[in-house]
Amino acid sequence: MQVTDVQNKVMTTGQVARVFSVNINTVIKWFDEGKLAGFRLPRSNERRIYRESVLTFMKEHGIANELLQTYEDNQKVRRRGRKPGSTAAALAQAAAAASGPELRIFPRKPVELSARIQGGLEAEDTPVMVRNLSLGGAFVTGFNPARRLIPEEFRLIVDGTDGAPHLDTTCEVVHVRRTENNGLTLGCRFTRVDPRTLQSYLATI
Repeated sequence: MQVTDVQNKVMTTGQVARVFSVNINTVIKWFDEGKLAGFRLPRSNERRIYRESVLTFMKEHGIANELLQTYEDNQKVRRRGRKPGSTAAALAQAAAAASGPELRIFPRKPVELSARIQGGLEAEDTPVMVRNLSLGGAFVTGFNPARRLIPEEFRLIVDGTDGAPHLDTTCEVVHVRRTENNGLTLGCRFTRVDPRTLQSYLATI
């Protein structure tokens, strides 16, 4: 009987990037600088990172281990939904059983913070409000771009509170909804953010 040692488990750079909600090039840089331990595959030269090294990195940078555990739990739910013969309904049921009525990788924190969006074809910053914030992304309301164009990726700068510094992130749009006043609400996923800064920010609001 084969025993899998979780300490010897390896991860791809893409998986590690999704854990921290950063660009894959950032993970490659961490690996090349020796901040993450692992190895390169002989032919493709792709990097593989030890899971234990990811946990060590989290500890050294004050990042909660739950970030990795939550990602892995979500991946287990997705794999169960992809078994042969499964349907979309079966996947939804598996997600609901694991995370309640709605599958979310990271728990959301209700907030009401002023923010601004930079990016796309807008010449000036577009003021918005952040209503929910998590380690994975944000829920933004009051988006009224002058040209009615939604950028696929944009910079989201969230104001600080009680003297705390602002939060500077890069996001991509996951879903869009129209509001009664013809404004837009955006569900956004962080594609570039410092996880330690984000975690500290969430702790102070």
